[in-house]
Amino acid sequence: MKTFLLHHTPKSANQDTWTVTFSLPYIATEYAPAGNGVWYVRTWLGAEQIKRRLAILFDSPDELAVHELGRADAAGTSRLTWLEGRLEDDDTDGTWHVPRGVWTVIQSAVGTLAR
Repeated sequence: MKTFLLHHTPKSANQDTWTVTFSLPYIATEYAPAGNGVWYVRTWLGAEQIKRRLAILFDSPDELAVHELGRADAAGTSRLTWLEGRLEDDDTDGTWHVPRGVWTVIQSAVGTLAR
């Protein structure tokens, strides 16, 4: 899992940073606001994948800066309040693709029946 610092600088007056905030759960397993237009994101995606997925939100590609944090920088983010994202692990092993919550319930039920 990688930790990134995202910074959105609107280039036009009709833009707002809320569109990025609304989109973060879909590119992250966890995310934390750090200020106006600044977020920390934990994800298995790379910096270019993040930019591509959020590109539709911007008038110009240089409106979003994405910086991967090193271990020392990422360790400093432990004090933040992290919100749960909706990005699922990229499992390409041929298993069933169901939401994580449903899969947990199925595993629990099978475990109960096996006892």
